[in-house]
Amino acid sequence: VPASITWCVVSNDEMTKCNQMSAAFQSIGVSVLVQCVSGKSMDGCVRMVKDNTADAFTVDGGHLLDNRADLKPVLAEDYGNGDATYWAVAVVKKSDKSVNLTSAGLGGKKSCHTGYGKTAGWKVPMGVFLSTDILTTTATSCDIPQAVSNLFSQSCVPGSPNSPNLCTQCPNSCDCSSSNANYCGYTGAFRCLVDGGDVAFIKHTTVFSNTNGKDYELLCQDGTRAAVTAYAQCNMGKVPSHAVVVSQKATSATIDRFGPHTSLSFKLFGGSPRDLLFKSSTKLLLPLNTSCSTETYLGASYLKSQLALKCLSTTQSPTLGTLSTLRWCVLSANEMAKCSVVATQARRVSSELVFSCVMGNDINDCARRISLGTADAVTMDGGHIYSTGVQYDLQPVATEYYGSGLKPAKGSGSAASYYAVAVVKASDSSTLLTKAGLQGKKSCHTGYQRTAGWNVPVGYLVDNSTKCRFSVSNFFSGSCAPGAKGAFPGAVGTKLCQICGGVGANHCDGNNDPYSGYSGAISCLNAGGDVAFVKHTTVLNNATYKLICPNGGTAPTTDYMSCNIATVPSHAVMLSPKHTFVYREKVWNLLNKLQVEFNSFFIFNAQNFQLFSSTPYSNGKDLMFKDSTRCLWKVDSSCVWQDYLGAGYL
Repeated sequence: VPASITWCVVSNDEMTKCNQMSAAFQSIGVSVLVQCVSGKSMDGCVRMVKDNTADAFTVDGGHLLDNRADLKPVLAEDYGNGDATYWAVAVVKKSDKSVNLTSAGLGGKKSCHTGYGKTAGWKVPMGVFLSTDILTTTATSCDIPQAVSNLFSQSCVPGSPNSPNLCTQCPNSCDCSSSNANYCGYTGAFRCLVDGGDVAFIKHTTVFSNTNGKDYELLCQDGTRAAVTAYAQCNMGKVPSHAVVVSQKATSATIDRFGPHTSLSFKLFGGSPRDLLFKSSTKLLLPLNTSCSTETYLGASYLKSQLALKCLSTTQSPTLGTLSTLRWCVLSANEMAKCSVVATQARRVSSELVFSCVMGNDINDCARRISLGTADAVTMDGGHIYSTGVQYDLQPVATEYYGSGLKPAKGSGSAASYYAVAVVKASDSSTLLTKAGLQGKKSCHTGYQRTAGWNVPVGYLVDNSTKCRFSVSNFFSGSCAPGAKGAFPGAVGTKLCQICGGVGANHCDGNNDPYSGYSGAISCLNAGGDVAFVKHTTVLNNATYKLICPNGGTAPTTDYMSCNIATVPSHAVMLSPKHTFVYREKVWNLLNKLQVEFNSFFIFNAQNFQLFSSTPYSNGKDLMFKDSTRCLWKVDSSCVWQDYLGAGYL
């Protein structure tokens, strides 16, 4: 007898599709028998899973948050980003300029929501409104439905309990189980906007699932507007995607039965009506680690943002508990090896934080993990501080100091700095920092979107050309910019990776190509490149090389202060903005204890350990911290990432 899974559905349409899914699975020989039962509603399915009369169903983040004690996520819907998240957005008609995300800009308007208690349609926007005082509740009552009724003239919030004012914009019915309820879910909320609403609270893919987007805009939290394609910069928040959940009591054998099946003629994510069993915009299902808790999946930032809906302060949180871990995100096996040693030493010097290491795919994945609450810290250069600051608002807690350049003023919170320089071989007389002296040469970059290796020199070249008409791939005869292959598929990516040294999957990989990083760019120069863009300490006091200067001249490597492309902020240790001041202090105290004790060789277990050295780990370079780091400086808690980078860099 084959093992079976009882899938809970919430409507007749879902029951039809569930039976079709069961038949399709059997037709291709899937050994697990899917049986379908009706829970009639999300809450009904929660009860059935809790009572062991159903095994699984798909739920959004809002319902998962409310039922975190009973449900466990095992599969996550991926909408094409590869990270099981999506953006909650506020959409308006482009022709209506009277609506914006302020009390005045929303007051008296007609609002459209995916459903009461839903994530993108209710919980996220209402949490934002409460935290920014667009919505106000009384000191004795946390009546959010009444506050919404007071703000908007009419609303359609399907499923609103005992709140008739929240259903006046709905046609015929506010009950999503009714055949008349055409305004339910993402597509329904968008239809409500099209049919006469003023603003719809949906997810970022909904507009393009229904239109070409040209007649609509997004509302930003700063009161401005943006194109519907700019959801990463203009949104209500980034939230976990819908997930397939099972009971918290489910065994590992039950959980292991779930997995994506992609070879079916039956359309697992398609069909009409939309969003049955899974969201129609789902591209694939991502299996989650069996140890992934509900809190980990939802992420600390999402959990904290939802406290406003319960009119709770952070200290009253029933879910987050004490932040006692420091999970460092690493990008390679060598870095993991060093991080494991650091974790051992951290346990020796401090008991306030439990130091551990997690592997990320790349620096953006580490930022995403920190935003979701599944990692806590990573060291970034200025380019990534900017890009991840825009997307995730990560904040600096410590900055690397390289022993030369600019020190931060004591107590100011300002960043230490280093110099971005252009390096050539000492024997090269033809490569100069001018258009004629660089055009047609071979360029070596530390990595695509890295500060000294890409952002600064490319920004300089753009600024000294016809601005945005400048093309790196056309300007140089060949380049190595590790990481560019994924960013620019096709001819451009091929050109930007032409002289990289990696083989197979490592070729032009941002972490694993031998020509990535500062020393890698110099290796690229030695192997046939003409110019390498690095920081000043990379070749300091090395007579094999010389610097080329913006005035068209050259200088010894010791003259970086007068011959450089720009002064840029040092790399920094970044944390989630949701962490408390107390947690930041714990992180800094641990880092400071580590550097005080291990900033020079220290004998422990017959092994030499140095915090800012990477050579013991398969001759690695710049693992966790830059090898040229002399010490870490504390960044004041009032210094946000924009202040850290500085107005000139921005």
